Amino acid sequence: MKKLLLIAVSIVLPGVPALAAPCAPGTLAAYIAMGSAGCSLGNLHVAGFTYKAKAGGGAGEITADQINVTPLLAPTGTFGLQFSAPWSVQAGQSQGSNISYRVLTASTAPVQVQQVRLDGDGFKAGLFGSVVVNESLATPTVTQALQVYLKCTEVCRSQTSAERDLTPPVSMLIVLDQATLRSKLGAASMSSFTDWLVTCIPCV
Repeated sequence: MKKLLLIAVSIVLPGVPALAAPCAPGTLAAYIAMGSAGCSLGNLHVAGFTYKAKAGGGAGEITADQINVTPLLAPTGTFGLQFSAPWSVQAGQSQGSNISYRVLTASTAPVQVQQVRLDGDGFKAGLFGSVVVNESLATPTVTQALQVYLKCTEVCRSQTSAERDLTPPVSMLIVLDQATLRSKLGAASMSSFTDWLVTCIPCV
């Protein structure tokens, strides 16, 4: 996976459009429809959104129209995309959503991404259930991985926030989010997760 991401980042990242419309709340389907034009997220440009869904055991697949994307522009030097949807499975079911997109520094603002964070919200699971979001980030030279989760056996373990410093800071990267829900007993669900891109760590 890491080699594939590094190859992809070297092939897929084009120049940044000089004037991209600001990102606005909408469905993931609408963000996918933007194609390479994408939109401006503060001093960053996001584009090239893709989506793949899967489900098992009778669970319904979450469609791109069901996923809401909300741009977040605070605090100073921090920009985020929140993905929310009715992710939910019952006993014996599984559900997955893979979202990818690329991030570039806007041509009018010479900033770089110094840190990435991943937050999860509304994680619920019963016995032998799990809710996991894996995030892979690829730059032209390295990859980074983050994970937030709720994993339950007889007891539950959770981590709903993770972060990584990017050394050196980068002006381009590809983000791949993989959300997976599984349950053996009871139900498991998740309301949202948020990708944060920090261009000024001292400002946070």
